[in-house]
Amino acid sequence: MNQLLPIMHRKALAPLVAPALAALLLAASIAAQPAFAGENHVTISAASYGATRQLNVEVNKTVLLDLPAGAAEVIVTQPSVAAAIMRSRTRAIVQGVAGGTTNIFFLDDRGQTISVLDVTVAEQESGMGRSLEAALARTIPGSNIRVEAISGGTADGATHFLMTGTVLSGEDKTIAEQLASELSGGEAKGSLIQVLGSQQVMLQVTVSEIKRDVAKQLGINLSGTVTIGSANLGFNNGVTGGTNATGNFPIGNVSLQASLDALEQRGAVHVLAQPTLTAMSGETADFLAGGELPYSTVDGNGNPTTIFKPYGIQLTFTPTVKSNGVVGLKVDTAVSEPASNGSINKRQAVTSVELPAGNTLAIGGLLDQRTTQNIDQLPGLGNIPILGALFRSRDYLSQETELVILVTPYLVNSTPAGTVSLPTDRSTVPSDAEAVFLGKLENIYGVGGTGEMRGGFSGSVGFVLD
Repeated sequence: MNQLLPIMHRKALAPLVAPALAALLLAASIAAQPAFAGENHVTISAASYGATRQLNVEVNKTVLLDLPAGAAEVIVTQPSVAAAIMRSRTRAIVQGVAGGTTNIFFLDDRGQTISVLDVTVAEQESGMGRSLEAALARTIPGSNIRVEAISGGTADGATHFLMTGTVLSGEDKTIAEQLASELSGGEAKGSLIQVLGSQQVMLQVTVSEIKRDVAKQLGINLSGTVTIGSANLGFNNGVTGGTNATGNFPIGNVSLQASLDALEQRGAVHVLAQPTLTAMSGETADFLAGGELPYSTVDGNGNPTTIFKPYGIQLTFTPTVKSNGVVGLKVDTAVSEPASNGSINKRQAVTSVELPAGNTLAIGGLLDQRTTQNIDQLPGLGNIPILGALFRSRDYLSQETELVILVTPYLVNSTPAGTVSLPTDRSTVPSDAEAVFLGKLENIYGVGGTGEMRGGFSGSVGFVLD
């Protein structure tokens, strides 16, 4: 008996996000498509009459089957998986329809079994999976990724990729998943890629600043009165600030008063902050040691409100560990303190850098030198050489600021509990007698006279660094 072969239509692939790359991989997959290595022609001998036999066939492929006797009836348990087409009573064609398993019974005129076929229909292996795997091996050094393409039987008709294996960094994993997502035309959901190596980054930021101020003031304040009859005339050359040394010189109807003003101020500010923070690769970590200052303001409706601005030592960073050992950093660090006028003095650096673990990079710096001089004098008299110094004053102000901000990343792992030394381990509260008679605020044990630790440590101490 003759039957018409069913016409199978392969579902079209979903549109790809990266058409150029998909075209290259598709062309490579077509060129690399292997020939089917299964059986094309099977002959059942008379000695195997009534036996069961395994048969493997791919989707949309056929196998020619010769029987030892004429078949009167053919039973296919799953016609949606495989089809049996009789070309004659002793010759049949078995065709793979869809992926799955089924069995086919061939019965003779007496109703006895000629042969039973346990058929396994396999999906055709996609060349895109092998092409994507080769592309990932070329573009991601040190990776070991296996890619299996799944298509044809999916609900959306698109090609999906199952990726397994290992990479050296989270960035490499993201690249592989994004490429598979673009080729499949959807979100990558079949990624079982594992990341090898340490992915925890400890960032140490050093903010060092020295500020020097020098102020000098020198001047003479002359004032006096002249009495002519009943009229009193006076003058005053005023100079403010400083330390005064005064004198009074009466000469007849003229009275002179001289005041010497002198001032010298020196100031120095030393700032050293070293915040340290640890975070996973790709995650953001925040650190603040300080407080918040309240500010009064008015909202859009004219109602008074209070807002708070943080101050102190702030650190926010996002690390990314790359496969070559370089650490990419997005850093936002600041050191601030309240000023005497109610404002906040702040040193801040915001940047993105890359550097190897354990290396230090200066991400911010400042060298500022300012000199200001101001002379106040009486017109005319202040220009007289030598004697003009009696009628003028001089203010001198010098400011120098040196600032540098350094960052150092480390790849770290955890340490066993109880092995890290704490600042409070060697400090105890003094007794009443020590506090009253000796003026001690705390007792520190196990340190030398200059603060260093006595002896040394044995074993692993502190962070475990790669």
